[in-house]
Amino acid sequence: MTATLPASLPADAASRGGPRETSVLRRLLAQRSAAVALTVVVLLVLIALAAPLITWVAGTSPTEFHSDAVNPALGGLPRGTGGGISAGHWLGVEPGSGRDILARVVYGARVSLLIALLATVLSVSLGTALGLAAGFFGGWTDTIVGRLMDLLMSFPALIFMIALISAAPGVNRQLLLVVVLGFFGWPYVGRIVRGQAMVLARGEFVAAARVLGASRGALLVREVLPNLSGPVLVVATMSIPGYVATEAGLSFLGIGVRPPTPSWGQMIASAVPWYAADPVYFLVPGAFLFVTVLAFNVLGDAVRDALDPRSRRR
Repeated sequence: MTATLPASLPADAASRGGPRETSVLRRLLAQRSAAVALTVVVLLVLIALAAPLITWVAGTSPTEFHSDAVNPALGGLPRGTGGGISAGHWLGVEPGSGRDILARVVYGARVSLLIALLATVLSVSLGTALGLAAGFFGGWTDTIVGRLMDLLMSFPALIFMIALISAAPGVNRQLLLVVVLGFFGWPYVGRIVRGQAMVLARGEFVAAARVLGASRGALLVREVLPNLSGPVLVVATMSIPGYVATEAGLSFLGIGVRPPTPSWGQMIASAVPWYAADPVYFLVPGAFLFVTVLAFNVLGDAVRDALDPRSRRR
């Protein structure tokens, strides 16, 4: 569901004495793997945003059936070579239905990235708010939030996701996926934020602001929260690929995005019976999923290294 994350991140990465934003960006782009990963991520986002334009230029749509592109005498296999690749179908067509693979892949990118980004926003927002409260205030607040995080993290999340999604067949599936993924993901964010907030709450700058008469709310909002931006950014970046993979896995199992809305996991599941006769149908969505998860993971590692250069030497 989420990428494996350390229990805490170095406080130096979030402290006031940390590097300026320009220095962080310079260190990030200085890493060749990070520059490549960032380029891939930007391209994927642009593809998702431009999905309607891409399909318009290609002259097709993700839900349009092209019966003339498949051969019923061969069980619905695409006509021609390479899975039906032609001037009209740049990545071929689906066996049986004849739907354009390019159109379904680019719209699948839109669905997968949107669900992953919204789930990340939800989990990071909940995790930051509750983890910050637990780490800064301590006492019974820390006890309650800590026990809640332990409880949710002890659940077999995938089984509960399947049960919750299956129990609400009439609910908008994309919205339900966002809520379920975000709900089970926030404790991982909250645990990291809690640890960082506990360290920052004991910092000298917080003690100085307290002596000057700052209220607890002012200390929380003006002193502690801004210094959590580094760890939160790292967690958010490393959470996105986990949500992309989880959405694809749930769609592969048939409880994710509903047809005819395209999804990479849904396409891979449909391609399994055809992989021997038409490997292109299996390879295209699989390659997009693999590249997306890999690019975000590499970018997340690079962001962490840019914020804390010492982590690269460990």
